[in-house]
Amino acid sequence: MAALTPATKDLLFIVGLGLTASALVATVRRMLLFSRDASIIPPSENKPSYITQDVEDSLKLGTLDKLLDSPNFCIQETTAIIICERALHDGTTIDALLWHIAQPNHDLREKGIRALSMMLNSSTVKIINKPSTYAALVKSLEYSVTDYEHNGYDLDWDNWHLRDIAEQGCLMILGQLVDKYGIEGVVKARFVERWLAKEPWGDTDEERFFFFAESLRKNYRLNEITVPLFRDRIGRRQLIKAKLIPHQFEMGTRQRDTRMINGESTAGEDFDGMFVESRRRRDQSAEDDRIRRRNREAMVLNDGTRPLGRDDIIQRDSTFSR
Repeated sequence: MAALTPATKDLLFIVGLGLTASALVATVRRMLLFSRDASIIPPSENKPSYITQDVEDSLKLGTLDKLLDSPNFCIQETTAIIICERALHDGTTIDALLWHIAQPNHDLREKGIRALSMMLNSSTVKIINKPSTYAALVKSLEYSVTDYEHNGYDLDWDNWHLRDIAEQGCLMILGQLVDKYGIEGVVKARFVERWLAKEPWGDTDEERFFFFAESLRKNYRLNEITVPLFRDRIGRRQLIKAKLIPHQFEMGTRQRDTRMINGESTAGEDFDGMFVESRRRRDQSAEDDRIRRRNREAMVLNDGTRPLGRDDIIQRDSTFSR
């Protein structure tokens, strides 16, 4: 076998040295990568934490007071919810709020109504459905009449946003109660006499009749209360007594036919009369009756969320307001 030349030996040495160096670099790199991956701490999964009822009940008032001053908004919100839930189920707290709402001092009333509004929603409003609530809210509205100068009625614009915050709060809560439990509590609290009739509907009876009737046709916030009032028999009597609608709206004790624009009778209507009487007066001629029947108008108050009923039809004589 021929001996390797010195040049060949040198070449083999250099190749072996290069392979060894490459293997060493690859091994070191692999070890470094393994060490890096082993030192990485995987992110822990955020598990939702819930506050149990036992934890809520164990929180003292001092603790809740400190949590309300927390810079974290979520902590403040959760604390406020806990306080409101406690207050709702505490009869003494509700009675204290109602007492504040019924006070002559505006600041006390505003604080009370703000607190009560924050505590309530569609599911908790049932807790305050009691006579003392209606009495306090209407009493507060009665004081609101003289708190500031109210704007006159406008046919095309609802001045809800210009009302005082205490007045707005009372009306919103009454609207929720009426929506859930009907108009009976508002009627018994004499809402019409003590507040609604004192609104600036107009200077004369004719203006008051006209503007209030027009308001019932608009999509106003106040209609959450006034429309159910108008549809209720006792509520309608209170509106008549307050001179917001004419006495012809008084519902009779027996059903009578009322005539529409074309003179055709609509059997089954139980209004004794609308803005004009349903029967001809004894001293009225046939020509007068024809003219009144021609000028008679019918107004339907129905938002489409329920079937059309007799209480939705209002009749008005255009000659009445002249």
